[in-house]
Amino acid sequence: MIKTVVFRRGDYYIVGGSNTGKGYYFVLMSGPSAIKILTAVLGIADGDTDRGPKALAVVTACGTSTMVIIPIGTITALLAAISAFNSAVGAMKKTKWGIVKTGLKALMRTFQNAMDLDPVNAAAICESGGFTLKKMVPKQKNVYTAERGEASGTVQLVGNTSAKTHFHAWWISTDGIIFTLIMGTNDAENLITGLLPNKRYWFQHQLRMAKGPNGLLQTLFVDVL
Repeated sequence: MIKTVVFRRGDYYIVGGSNTGKGYYFVLMSGPSAIKILTAVLGIADGDTDRGPKALAVVTACGTSTMVIIPIGTITALLAAISAFNSAVGAMKKTKWGIVKTGLKALMRTFQNAMDLDPVNAAAICESGGFTLKKMVPKQKNVYTAERGEASGTVQLVGNTSAKTHFHAWWISTDGIIFTLIMGTNDAENLITGLLPNKRYWFQHQLRMAKGPNGLLQTLFVDVL
């Protein structure tokens, strides 16, 4: 299932798509910015009686992941911290867990950074470190979206609409910086063809009104299959 990351009213949401296959695409209400496609979650509560074994499983996964390389010294130090936590009693157990938790969160940030840089493989990267994914599926209306077409190298763009007389303006870019104008449409849908597979493309959309005001310039990018 393809996931959409939608920015709406100050928050980012992940919305399920209708196409199949791996991959993610972004929907923003302004220019390109760094956003998280999927968020890594530790998933170990402070009061979990099994937090020792669970922490060990995460560290082991991080240490053996081939998608994110963690220095052996970091893994060794965390294994020692987990051992100390398992042996601690009384008030010291809480202190030792704080050390373990801080180390686990540092690992998680490293994996999150790798996920942000490789959105196509973000889920696999997260899982390779033994982390879980945080997802939200709210209802969205009138949001600029995109889906990969049925054929390879195609993208289906869908612009937000208005009850007033309007026109849809579109742009395309291969680097997210320089955009080329695409022929506009009266219809909200625009099928883009002839794209290179396994390449990222940026698209912009603006709803042009007959008597204004025009809509926001919206930017998104798609990893094409």
